[in-house]
Amino acid sequence: MLVKYDLDAKGTGHVFERKTLIVDEVSYYQKIEISDLDILGRVLVLDNIIQLSSLDCDRYHETFAHIPMSCIDKPVRALILGGGDGILAKELLKYPNLVIDMVDIDERVCELSRLHLSEMNEGAFDSERLNLYCEDALDFCNRTLEKYDVIYGDITDPHPDSPSNSLLGTEAIALYKSLLRDGGILTIQTDNVQIAPEHMKNVEAILSGSFEMTGNFSIVALTLSSIFSFVWASDVTHVVPKPPTVKTKWLNELRSKFCFELLDTAIGQ
Repeated sequence: MLVKYDLDAKGTGHVFERKTLIVDEVSYYQKIEISDLDILGRVLVLDNIIQLSSLDCDRYHETFAHIPMSCIDKPVRALILGGGDGILAKELLKYPNLVIDMVDIDERVCELSRLHLSEMNEGAFDSERLNLYCEDALDFCNRTLEKYDVIYGDITDPHPDSPSNSLLGTEAIALYKSLLRDGGILTIQTDNVQIAPEHMKNVEAILSGSFEMTGNFSIVALTLSSIFSFVWASDVTHVVPKPPTVKTKWLNELRSKFCFELLDTAIGQ
């Protein structure tokens, strides 16, 4: 059957043929769907918005994980806010000796991802170097005594009813900054720049008020309906295109460079 999935809260969407519905339930926080779709393959859908797919899994998560991490010399600890599917954690586990703290408010997303997205997360939840906390990210950040080389905001788009709506305010950003090591990097996914251009601009504006340097990079992904952006910020480390230092399936030196050129080349931003 054909199913329309949302791209924003205004009714914009895209349609795919659903072959198999695997999970369809509502957790305390959100509606969760896992399905097999035509073209995209297996998808995780939260509140009717596709979060990831087999088709674009590598280009999204490798880009997000390794572009900032490649700019850190000998990383020892990373923090993922969100990321309950476990795929970003899987990419970060490629760095020897790196310990990862992952904080996702929805334990049910983590449980279902462990069961049904194992081909994409490759059993990351079972790693001794991954510490999973199912709680509010701000509560965790206020409590932790750890310092991080990179903090990732792999959270759902912060529409008014989203459980992640409180995670990108000025006070929250200041809190994340306090948890970074010297030279550390904060990086956040900032949505489709053609459908919701204000999101990337708003995040960049907030980060520029707290950090010495900010910038962005992006990918093209059918799953996310064209150009999808990421914003980074740091006081010391400038994030620039570098070849990944770990084994990847999609990201390479040429594509890393392309990720920094895409926005300007395609739409002049």
